[in-house]
Amino acid sequence: MQVKRPSTLLLGLASGMSPFGMALVVPTLELFAQKFNAPYSSIQFILSAYVFGIATAQPIIGFLSDKVGRRPIMISGIILFIAASVVCLYAQDLSTLIIARFIQGMGGSVGSVMSRAIIRDTTNIVSAKPLSRVIAIMGIAPMIAPVVGAFVLEFFGNPNYIFIVTLIIGIIILLPVLFLLPETLDQKLARTGSELSWYKKYQLLLRSRTFVGSTFVYGFTTGSFFAFLAVASTVFSKDLGIDVRGFGLIWSGMTVLYTISSLYGGNLSTRIGLMNVMRRGIILNLLAGVLIYSLARFLGTNLLSILIPLTFMFLAHGLIVSTALTKAVSNRPEIAGSSSGLSSSMGLMIGGLFSILSGVVYTGYFLPITLIISVSTIFCYLSYRLITSDESVDVNSI
Repeated sequence: MQVKRPSTLLLGLASGMSPFGMALVVPTLELFAQKFNAPYSSIQFILSAYVFGIATAQPIIGFLSDKVGRRPIMISGIILFIAASVVCLYAQDLSTLIIARFIQGMGGSVGSVMSRAIIRDTTNIVSAKPLSRVIAIMGIAPMIAPVVGAFVLEFFGNPNYIFIVTLIIGIIILLPVLFLLPETLDQKLARTGSELSWYKKYQLLLRSRTFVGSTFVYGFTTGSFFAFLAVASTVFSKDLGIDVRGFGLIWSGMTVLYTISSLYGGNLSTRIGLMNVMRRGIILNLLAGVLIYSLARFLGTNLLSILIPLTFMFLAHGLIVSTALTKAVSNRPEIAGSSSGLSSSMGLMIGGLFSILSGVVYTGYFLPITLIISVSTIFCYLSYRLITSDESVDVNSI
């Protein structure tokens, strides 16, 4: 007997905690560079250490949740996120801040992994619609976070004080989770899954073209976003002459596009099939990759050469993310936690690598970053072809 799924709003907020905490620091990177007298190649680890914290923790979280349940893992992770936020708030050197951000990422990672597992626990059919609603809420988080960070930074001046926001958000999410989140793990499925050791579970998943392809689609989609995010505030400020508030307004507009696209994609998947929605997103994403490099190459770095491809990209990501994440956990419900954790981990690891690459390559010129983004969209398309190469997948019927 299935447990009733918790509210979409609660799962969305829990999922959004992690990407919000990741993106919140974007407007502060230059100030942290000044405060700690460090080069940008070192400062970007404030961002990427968080991503690697998420990627490191998620396979463990997923495996443990298949054994002990979703609820205790969710609660423990949020508490860790809150504790790490306190350390970030008072960190006085770069090394301490980077370590605390790694731990903060580990704690925050529970939201997205557990929400996907809970949806799989409480949904009989493979549909992107339930997850698309959660992801629509979750997707807003990394897009409004830089805006929130910019205004908090403008108010306080000290970049460390932005972690007051993550501290408050952690507490706000913890309270309803404590009182409203039920345990959704089916004990019968849990016993079936527990017959497999952790490496057997991951071996099964990594042998599946559907799982690997879906994970890579998510990973390279995340990669193109992270590659741009790592330098976004600097490019808007130095190349376009747009201040913090202008950047916030533009980013908020992109957030709206992503949210609408995610909700539309979830509804559309019930009519034309999950894989058909994913394919449309992949093609649109590939177009965005070609445009962002071509326009920057021939027109230079200006508002139109950035906003036009960025619009296509955010629309594409709304279609891709929910379908890819749904597909990755669809085939093995008895190890939904493990598949959710491993797919998220691998995807974010790819995204983190693109973030680091972007930070290393960026020397004040945006064109090399557009090439990185373009390459990511190409790999995203090739990953989709890996899914369709699986003989068990009938693209027109899924």
